[in-house]
Amino acid sequence: MVCALAGKMKAAESVRQTAEEVFSFQQPILFDDDFQSGRFTKWIFSEDDRYDLSKPTPERIQIVDAPDLAGKKAVRFDVPRGTNSFRAEISLPYEKGFNERWYGERIYVPRDWVFDPNRGNDIVMQWHAIPGNWRATFPNLEISIGNTNWFIRQSYGAAQTGPTRTNLKLDGFVQRGAWVSWVVHAKWLPGTNGLIQIWKDGKLVMDKSGTNVYSTIGKEYTPYLKTGIYHPEWHFDMVGKSAAFNKEIPVATDKVIYATEIKVGDRRAKYEDVASRTY
Repeated sequence: MVCALAGKMKAAESVRQTAEEVFSFQQPILFDDDFQSGRFTKWIFSEDDRYDLSKPTPERIQIVDAPDLAGKKAVRFDVPRGTNSFRAEISLPYEKGFNERWYGERIYVPRDWVFDPNRGNDIVMQWHAIPGNWRATFPNLEISIGNTNWFIRQSYGAAQTGPTRTNLKLDGFVQRGAWVSWVVHAKWLPGTNGLIQIWKDGKLVMDKSGTNVYSTIGKEYTPYLKTGIYHPEWHFDMVGKSAAFNKEIPVATDKVIYATEIKVGDRRAKYEDVASRTY
């Protein structure tokens, strides 16, 4: 009886809305949230190794006044350095079929952000792949901070036998105490007609054609957007990670970023529809 009750309670804590419940398919902009309502209504939360949570822990994920944006709101994400403390993210649902999508988001790196030379980037935006044939996979696309720079990384191709992975380091240092506006245009496809275009503060920093999803999964889906902070090296999911964590000389002991103005558009949308009006 106790085990059965615990199972029901665990199921009640986990909820994931469908794309049909979250997106408005009648218009080019499917989703738009600037968090001015002060409430999370269509988001799912992930904290460390707990996924699909129905509500967040306020110390880890909460809506606050947006730094340096008078009258605006943003989500504050906090990942303190600790045993298996590695994630604070919100996510949108995946969609059936490979689709063309536009994404817009603003990210704020606080003035007291500590550049961390230790192993592992801090992923702040990722388009995650559903595991293929029960095998976990890397995100198809991610935007991250590695020490002093921004990085764009991809993973695609054969998920089970070894995907292709790329790592692009952007020019210029990460600016602390400033908002960064990102626009991503993706034609999610396993063939040569795929496309990834990314703008940072209005400047095109990636324009790449070709495969950009896993081609051997067997179930078509559009990678879903997750945003917040994910520091993989603090996740003890592989042999040796715990030992490496304990040997590491801590530089950054608390990672905090902010996000707002998150938009998703379909193939009818344009750059101007999802881009921030201010840089």
